[in-house]
Amino acid sequence: MDIDRLRRLVEFDTPTIANGLERLGVRDPSYGYTGPDIRCLMPESGPRVGIAVTARMDTTSPGFKNPPSMFDDWIRLMVEVARRHGPDTPVFAVMESVGLRPRYTVTIGDGMGTVMRLAGAVGFLTNGSIRDIEGVRSVPLPCWGAGLSPMHGIMTWLDVGSPVVIDGVTIRTGDVVHADENGALVIPPDVADRVLDEAAAVRAGEGAFFTRLRSPGMTIDKYLSGE
Repeated sequence: MDIDRLRRLVEFDTPTIANGLERLGVRDPSYGYTGPDIRCLMPESGPRVGIAVTARMDTTSPGFKNPPSMFDDWIRLMVEVARRHGPDTPVFAVMESVGLRPRYTVTIGDGMGTVMRLAGAVGFLTNGSIRDIEGVRSVPLPCWGAGLSPMHGIMTWLDVGSPVVIDGVTIRTGDVVHADENGALVIPPDVADRVLDEAAAVRAGEGAFFTRLRSPGMTIDKYLSGE
C-alpha cells in the first residue's frame, strides 16, 4: 500500500471517495459505510483517513470485577500496524461497543485519546459513545460515534485485532477507513491506492457538470435537451 497516496485521500470528502470506490466496481455499493446512527462528533476537523486497528469493549454490563485491561495491547497493535507500513502511517482506532446498552458504552476520554494520538491514531470510530469531548477535541482526536455520555461502568475488554461491526459495517484490522461529517466508509486495503485517481476523476466530472448547470443562459429546457 502506497502510504503517500493513502494520506492524500483526505484531499476529498467521504462521498467523493465513496463514488471513486464505486467506480472501481470491486464491491456492491449497498454496504460498507455507516448510516445516521453514527455521527461525526467533531465536524470541524474535516476528513480523516487511516488503517483500521480494531477492538471490542463492554462498559454497561454489571457484575464484572477488575477485569484485565487490553488498552496497552491495543496501543501496541496500533504502533505495530503503523510501523509495518512505514513512517507517519496514519491509523484509525475502531472500537465496537458490546453489552446491554452498546450506545451507552463510553470507550474513550481525553486520557486514552492522548495515548492513541501518540500511537499514530488520526481518528476514532465506535458504535458507542465518548466523554470529555472538550479534552478529546484538544488532543486533537476526531471521533465518530453514537454520541456523548458522562459516565461508564467497568471497562471490560473482549479482544483486540478481531473483526468488529460498526452500524452494520464489518471492519477488520488492516482495512482503510475514510470519514468526515457525512459518515465513515471502509475501503478494501488492496484497492486503496487506486481510489485516489478515481476520486480525482469524480471531482473533475462533477466540476464540469456544475459548470454547465451554472453557465449563463442555462435553462431547464436546455438541460433536458442535453445542450
